[in-house]
Amino acid sequence: MSATSDYYVRCGQCYAKNKVPLARLGQNPSCGKCRHGLFSPPSPLSSGSVILACQKCQSQNRVRLEKIASQPRCGKCKAPLSLEIKTSDAPLGLSDQSFSETVLLSPLPTLVNFYSPNCGPCRLLNPVVRQMAKDYEGRLQVSSLNVEANQYIPSIYRVGGTPTLILFQRGKEVGRLEGYQPAARIREWVGPYLW
Repeated sequence: MSATSDYYVRCGQCYAKNKVPLARLGQNPSCGKCRHGLFSPPSPLSSGSVILACQKCQSQNRVRLEKIASQPRCGKCKAPLSLEIKTSDAPLGLSDQSFSETVLLSPLPTLVNFYSPNCGPCRLLNPVVRQMAKDYEGRLQVSSLNVEANQYIPSIYRVGGTPTLILFQRGKEVGRLEGYQPAARIREWVGPYLW
């Protein structure tokens, strides 16, 4: 795909078809008809902070990224905020908003399954992805992103069809597999990146 490519994005508000140049994808363009934002709101990381929940009082705390290393405390109860790595034996559901915090800032390598609920090969791949999440718990973070409900992140990473598996390590894409792949092929592919 050339750098002058245009994308067509349907507005979630008025359903108008909008032509968006590649250069404008990261700028959260708005609909030409109703002026509604074409993509979900940007991640809180763009403001230079993250939201951490206090495990003691359950209040939400906005913490500047540069303050993370100095053991932040809850603004309400003054308890230390936990920065534990949470692992799961099931694929994590992603959205445009949660992608940055969950995938790009993850200390673990992360496999993201870009899928569509109405896609036959995606339904065949789902049990493979679920099994990988169980087998590699703590060594590989496995996530899924519905491309019909979330259009911004798939457009940034140029996901043209589903299913597409993209492997991230330290916030960077290190590889991708497109279309249905057998479990053995996927395991062989992610093997060198496992913790």
